[in-house]
Formats: sequence, structure tokens, C-alpha cells
Amino acid sequence: MKNLNKIKIRNAKPSDHQSIISVIIDWWGGRDLRSSVPKLLLIHFSPTCFVAFKNSELCGFLIGFFSQKYSKEGYIHFVGIHPEFRKSGLAKILYQKFYDVCLQDSRNIVRSCTAPINKLSIGFHTKMGFSIEPGPSEIEGVPITTGYLSDKDQMVLFKKILNTR
Repeated sequence: MKNLNKIKIRNAKPSDHQSIISVIIDWWGGRDLRSSVPKLLLIHFSPTCFVAFKNSELCGFLIGFFSQKYSKEGYIHFVGIHPEFRKSGLAKILYQKFYDVCLQDSRNIVRSCTAPINKLSIGFHTKMGFSIEPGPSEIEGVPITTGYLSDKDQMVLFKKILNTR
């Protein structure tokens, strides 16, 4: 695990897209999820997307946006942390940055989802105070929803209520 000294976090830009998609297969252990992060997200939602670099090395990123339908909600779409920076607190910092922009826009609900096979993500979200939304079925005791992102997918849905201080 690396420490967080000298890590710079800023809003993502469209020019960061190649850096982000170039690490996805490696960071996800061979799973090709690059299509889940189209460049248009960085074009249209830059104020709610973040990248973390140490020198010129991408250490992490968070792709989020404000719901257009639900005025009190933000959505964390995709987050990646370099394997050497996992459990360093970097993901928590990126999530907090997203929470801060949500609260600045009077949004106090954050939603996200993950695949049921992603046990690390499920554990992380619950440790971060997200509740798992009820679903019509379960996998290994975890509620899942089918058809959330596409017709036959199975996803674990998360919700967090932010403290408005």
C-alpha cells in the first residue's frame, strides 16, 4: 500500500479519458469494463468527476453525476483505485469530494451499484455507510436487482443519505 503524500486530486477532463480506460482491464483483474466509461461522461459531467494522480501516475478516479430526474440525488457511476492504493483511504477521499459537490447543490442522496461478484465493492460501500436496496432476489444473501443497467444484468443497488450538517 502506498501513502497519499503528493497525490493531487482534481476534476476530471475529457483529456483524462485515455488514461482512465487504459488501466481498467488491469485494475479489474482482466475484466474489460472500458465501455462503462464513455468519454461523454467526462465531457458533460466534469464538475462531478475526479481523478487522482501521483506525479503522472493515475492512482484513482471517480465518475459521478447529478440525477436529472431526482433533484436531491447524485449517482456514482464508476470508481477505480490503483491496486497499490487500495485500502489507503484514497477511495474515501474521492467519495467525500463527490459528497461535497452533492451537498453544495442541495443533494443529500447518493446512489451507486455494483455487480454481485464484486465483493470488494459491496464491502466498501457498506463500510462507507451505504445501505443495500431491497431487490426481488438474492445471491449469497445479498439483495440483487435484475435489469437495472440492461435487460438481464444483476446488480446490487446502494443508497446513502448524506448528513447536511
